[in-house]
Amino acid sequence: MKNKISILIFILLAGITGWLFMNRKSSTITGDLRDFAVQDTSSIDKIFLADRDGRTALLTRAGIDQWMVNQKYPARQDAVNNLLETVKLLEVRSPVGKNLYNNTMKLMAARSVKIEIYQKGKLAKTYYVGHPTMDNLGTFMYLEHSTVPYIMHIPGFNGFLSTRYFANENEWRDRIIFRFDPRTIVHIDVKNTTKADRNFSVTRNPDSTFAVAFTQPLKQVPNIDIMKMRKYLEVFSKTNFERVEANLRTAQADSIMKTAPFSVVSVTDDRNYTKTIRLFRKPITASSRNQVDENTGKPLPFDMDRFYTRIDGDEVWYICQYFHFDRVLINPLNLMPGGNSKPTQDRY
Repeated sequence: MKNKISILIFILLAGITGWLFMNRKSSTITGDLRDFAVQDTSSIDKIFLADRDGRTALLTRAGIDQWMVNQKYPARQDAVNNLLETVKLLEVRSPVGKNLYNNTMKLMAARSVKIEIYQKGKLAKTYYVGHPTMDNLGTFMYLEHSTVPYIMHIPGFNGFLSTRYFANENEWRDRIIFRFDPRTIVHIDVKNTTKADRNFSVTRNPDSTFAVAFTQPLKQVPNIDIMKMRKYLEVFSKTNFERVEANLRTAQADSIMKTAPFSVVSVTDDRNYTKTIRLFRKPITASSRNQVDENTGKPLPFDMDRFYTRIDGDEVWYICQYFHFDRVLINPLNLMPGGNSKPTQDRY
């Protein structure tokens, strides 16, 4: 009887010892090797991303909902919010098994994105984001100093997460051309270099009324509709480019610069800050939607959908859409009661 009791006590103690060992091992992995997420994203003030192509993006907090990319440009807030949400909700789906370990690490070494997350100036997390799983419902990631990579996911989200981690500066940039508070705008000048009769200016008077005039020759536009004027000023609160033109060769850029811009737009605010942009025709390319004139069948002289833009003081080339800029390059007679003329076919 005593032997049976001793055996039962031994088995019980062995079971408890094993459970404690496994629990200690499990909690160590959970705390040290699986803890990818950062719950308090409000304390994150810097995020650094780098890919295997040598591209880097440093995101720094400039305000509650304001971030900068590489300390040069405002960052896309939607993309930043998406990344912060991912960083917060990230969970382990499963560790990578031994049969997949070597291949997974080899693939991650070739095409992963490194991310460093800083909280209050101190490095909090470093991990590597790799490729999606075969079912596209998980993403391979490796936490620095971990023994194995893991398949990560966000519970309830059906998709992979690698597209939320990128190091291309141009993709992080807010697509701002004009971002003025309409209440601060005191002057707008729109010039057409090929048709002087389309040049006009808008000036805020001391009494907060507006004067609109064709500038060549000078001719005042009477009876401005204040509601239409307010709507026009709001255009300059959110005017965006479509994308950065990263593939323009130096010779092509020099050739475009030698041509006159078809329009120059300047906006000045009450702090005497002026932003000027220059709009250049974009040649027809294989990617142009319209290649020939629908009426004549002849080749179009330039791309009718998109054009190049340069911002004074900025050496980057941007691609913008005429459709978006129709709101900027208006006929000033549209600001009169009943005015509703549309852009002409020759695109200014």
